[in-house]
Amino acid sequence: DGHVSEVVELIPSAGRDLVMARLAAPAAGSTPFAVSASPAGQGDTLRAVGFGRTKTEWVPDAAHAASMTVGSVSATELSLTGATANDSLCKGDTGAPLLRETADGVELQGIATRSFQGGCLGVTETRTGALATRTDDVAGWIATTVKRSWALLMTSTDFNGDGKGDLLAVDGDDQLLYLHPSDGQGGFGAPVKVSPGRWSGMRMLSTADFTGDGKPDILGTHNNGDLYLYPGNGTGGVTGSSIVGSGWGNIRLVGAGDFNGDKKADLMAVHTNGTLYFYAGKGNGFAAGVQAGTGWQGIRLVAGGEFTGDGRIDLYAVHDNGSLNLYEGKGNGTFNTGVKTGDGWQNMRMLDSADFNADKKHDLIALHVNGNVLAYPGKGNGSFGTPVISPPPAN
Repeated sequence: DGHVSEVVELIPSAGRDLVMARLAAPAAGSTPFAVSASPAGQGDTLRAVGFGRTKTEWVPDAAHAASMTVGSVSATELSLTGATANDSLCKGDTGAPLLRETADGVELQGIATRSFQGGCLGVTETRTGALATRTDDVAGWIATTVKRSWALLMTSTDFNGDGKGDLLAVDGDDQLLYLHPSDGQGGFGAPVKVSPGRWSGMRMLSTADFTGDGKPDILGTHNNGDLYLYPGNGTGGVTGSSIVGSGWGNIRLVGAGDFNGDKKADLMAVHTNGTLYFYAGKGNGFAAGVQAGTGWQGIRLVAGGEFTGDGRIDLYAVHDNGSLNLYEGKGNGTFNTGVKTGDGWQNMRMLDSADFNADKKHDLIALHVNGNVLAYPGKGNGSFGTPVISPPPAN
């Protein structure tokens, strides 16, 4: 019977050949294997179950198994060999689980990654050796990754018109966009649905008054490279959508704000090649990008806001090494050299800014990998106070 689902998020492990995939809907009725807490030993026999090529079929339509004997065990991988000449991993078996029978049931020991494919249809190779990524020591990463996924995307602004910066997040459970209203103290109230459609096709969100009507709007960067504009109605909803740009497939980070001081919201965008571009807002779209900097390939998060009290929109950026850096805006779409203001931000996965406590100073909001929301109150001089930490919403 199986379970068919879209994959809506991919999260690679930093330390090994392993990726977790989030499904659009839970696989109801499926009982997952327990992840083994101890590594396989040399000489152990593991069962690989996959849907790849066999000795006689190119594309089998049913799962099949192979018995694999463990050779060496490294810090991250298992070296395997077919238990018999008829046991092998073939093309299409990447991702196959390596399972061990125990007194307590079946446990996951590893994930198949590559093999010599001896004995597989169309292959002259005779060796049945293979490699698998160990999973016995990644239970912590798995748990952290699962807990972080309540929000697929996040942005922030005063979206309901009460003068306090709210949190907007695409929920990982149903891919709908929800408004989490600010309580004025750095916390957020019960979520309210913004629009009826799913937002799973978006990979970045930004908020600002892009249309010039005094109401914050939402800009979504779609997986196909198009920019979608959702005009806000000023009370927590949107009034439709339109495509206002294309060809953004190579843009990996976006920060919004009026960077040139013309009362129209602009975009700062980081290209995959590390170039920073300024896209001036026109009220109904954006002008062609102008290069505003280079060397941004080491930046993983950005947020635009007026952080220093000089009336010009700045950028805050988190580097790959976890340092937090302030790039003061010059008021023309360019910035001064970055100044480090903090460390330890490597566990933040999303970043944006808004005035959450209505004190006329831009604050930072960050989503931690553990699912917590951290609101850092701005002091108006480029620094921030102690964050208010909110646990992830009930899911």
